[in-house]
Amino acid sequence: MRNAKFVILLACCVGCAAIGGVGEREAIMNVKQADGRVWIDGVEGFSPAEYASSLHGCQARILQALGEPLAYGDLICHSAFAFRVSVHEQFCPSAGHPCCGYMCIGNANRALPWRVKVYESFPWAEARPDRAAFEAEACAAIKNSIDRGVPVHYSNEEDGLIIGYADEGRRWWCVHPYHKWGSEPFWHDEVEGFAGGKWPWAIAVWTEPKPDNERASDRDLTIAALEQAVDMWHTDKRDAYFVGDAAYAHWLEWLRDIEAGKVDAPKAGMQGNGWCFDVLIHNRRIAAQWLDNKAGQFNHQAAKALRVAADHYAQLAKVCMEGLNCPWDLALSPERSDEWTSTLRQNQIARLEAAREHRTLRAWQSGGRSIPFFFTAVCVFSRHRCCLLSTCLARCQSPALTSPPAPHPPTLAAMPRAACAGSL
Repeated sequence: MRNAKFVILLACCVGCAAIGGVGEREAIMNVKQADGRVWIDGVEGFSPAEYASSLHGCQARILQALGEPLAYGDLICHSAFAFRVSVHEQFCPSAGHPCCGYMCIGNANRALPWRVKVYESFPWAEARPDRAAFEAEACAAIKNSIDRGVPVHYSNEEDGLIIGYADEGRRWWCVHPYHKWGSEPFWHDEVEGFAGGKWPWAIAVWTEPKPDNERASDRDLTIAALEQAVDMWHTDKRDAYFVGDAAYAHWLEWLRDIEAGKVDAPKAGMQGNGWCFDVLIHNRRIAAQWLDNKAGQFNHQAAKALRVAADHYAQLAKVCMEGLNCPWDLALSPERSDEWTSTLRQNQIARLEAAREHRTLRAWQSGGRSIPFFFTAVCVFSRHRCCLLSTCLARCQSPALTSPPAPHPPTLAAMPRAACAGSL
């Protein structure tokens, strides 16, 4: 079960004020009304293939609607989700969600240029004595947000967007990646599952742009993301989720145990195996591009370390996808269990072993403990002291190395090929 803390992190800042600015004015111009329905025109849904993280995908779509330059790739990298490898101890596909296990949302929320107010309603929480008033307030906030041209983010096990309303905000016109792969809008009260049919766990309303003094610098966000990436590599496990090198170890052990006949019901883990393999490739491709772009903002060793990391992530994705049209061609979904041969499993084992090797440079060793290849980047431009590589301490405090150049869940339904995030 996703930890309730994620909504606290999702709420970057609670507040409400008048909206102004070019992006917001343009958003208001996209609000349409007909036949009792008010909606924001031009806001498209997305599939799990386009955005594997539905949480960050929803944030990215809102940013697009507001004309903000921050993109999905920035969000999953700032959050360190792009650097995480994670599997559930029983291979639940929820391991591919940024809120499960080692949570990967806080730093991305710091990067958001808007304040957000969140209306929480977890099914496991105590019942609200003022439930009717709470729902009325949330519906009024949704109506107000749509009227301003700002989509509303709602969350269950997977996240979607409210892009319109009827009945004074009490009915919601939505898009969701797990309803027809985000291709068609729908009324929230007319569907079931991840997309609707019940009051959401959380509703996030973007209220106003953050003032300059509340906006984190890109440099600080980059440093925080890489520091979290290092920490995740050595964390081993959070709740029922293996992380970092321990995730690779558990993943490979499970596949080898299936080969040895030691797993009673391998079909039960096939969805998680396929989805985590897909997400791994999807994330590493984006991380490679992002790290290479970030390198242009730093000088000397810091830039070199980032480019080395970018190259390794690109090679990792290439190794995992070589000869495949889609990750699910190798890591089959459960309904194809009869086709999941030993040859396919051995192929996946070989690719994961190669991916694990790319994830760690043998050249960096400390007492037999492997150090992620981007650790040197963290050492080079972090403001904090580094405990593993004493030779980097001087670099941590060197402005010459940190200054930019002068001019510059629940079980998911089986994925069809069209929903291969790793193949994009």
